[in-house]
Amino acid sequence: MRLLVFGATGGTGRALVERALEQGHLVTAFARDPAKVRGAHQNLTVARGNMLDSSSVEAAVQGQDAVLSALGTRLPILAIVVFGFAFQALARLLALHGPLGLAVRIGGPLLALLILTRRTTTLSEGTRNIVRAMEKHGVRRLICESSLGVADSKGRLGILYNLILVPLLLRGMFADKAAQERLIQASTLDWVIVRPTSLTNGPRKGVYRAGMDIGHWFHPTSISRADAADFMLKQVADNTWLRKTPGIAY
Repeated sequence: MRLLVFGATGGTGRALVERALEQGHLVTAFARDPAKVRGAHQNLTVARGNMLDSSSVEAAVQGQDAVLSALGTRLPILAIVVFGFAFQALARLLALHGPLGLAVRIGGPLLALLILTRRTTTLSEGTRNIVRAMEKHGVRRLICESSLGVADSKGRLGILYNLILVPLLLRGMFADKAAQERLIQASTLDWVIVRPTSLTNGPRKGVYRAGMDIGHWFHPTSISRADAADFMLKQVADNTWLRKTPGIAY
């Protein structure tokens, strides 16, 4: 089959490209920087483009049999750490003490955290371009990676995510993923939205659980990006989860 992979330079995207090539598919990897697409293969084509540029998305979608999206947004961890140290240094340099010193040392980093992790619409807007291009050119099958914790799977990523990471760091990212899911669900496409639990860089095991009740409020679960890619590729020709949102975990 002719498969188009969005997010091909990310962890799951790279695993999708590698696994699809192993299975003999003709793969097009969509990337802003083609140099970041690893490896070379006779069945691999790299399409330069930006998911926010509808014309480049449409050009890549045309002629494909199915589309797989592993698009995501990266948390600016380095910037958050830098801001934290900068405010600590500022408080020391100005010899700030008492309530003012406390406000700078704690309030400053918290403000930076809120700004840097605010909601964006990059993911949902890029997905809108993909859906429109697929509907226009008659490409029916869309397999999209989302996450547990989105929409009706909220609260299934374990206590650390539920009480700390999602509320403090990932709230904007998850809101964008929820908007992405709604766009896909409102489309005329034959879609499967795959919701992996916490992703790791472990090897592909080929054995995992999939279903609508995956995850737990308290206990954390995980799955490797390689196995998430394995499950996503199976959905290209399998109708078991058609127009559903299965979670996956070990």
